[in-house]
Amino acid sequence: MAKTKVTVPKNTHVESKADIKKKIQMLGDEYITAMKAHQKASEDVKTLQQQKEAMEKRIQRMTALHQMHQKPKIQKPKPAFQKKNQEKEEALKRIQKQLKKVLKVEESAKYEMEEAEASWKFEAMCSGEAYQEDGQWKWRE
Repeated sequence: MAKTKVTVPKNTHVESKADIKKKIQMLGDEYITAMKAHQKASEDVKTLQQQKEAMEKRIQRMTALHQMHQKPKIQKPKPAFQKKNQEKEEALKRIQKQLKKVLKVEESAKYEMEEAEASWKFEAMCSGEAYQEDGQWKWRE
């Protein structure tokens, strides 16, 4: 029977525990950064949603007030009302466009955060240098 010889590639790089720990810490930092970006994007979405709701309420209130104060025989809205109403509608459209953009940014930030978390946890667990206990990550001594 012929013997087989197992060869190890010459360019293998063995990482020390310090290198592995440093790599895990860098991945953890990336995760924290991604988490902060997602949090900021979520806050932006919340702010724009509040602005949108406030603008919709202003338009409804303005329309209701105009209808209450309009004389029954006058059917045509006044030019001043039409102008204000049009400005509010345009402002609402701008807010809605911004909201769509910010929702996409938030979705992307969430994806990045989840990817960074997965990379960090995978590297930490596979290296054996860190473990999770009671929901907290701890370093092995």
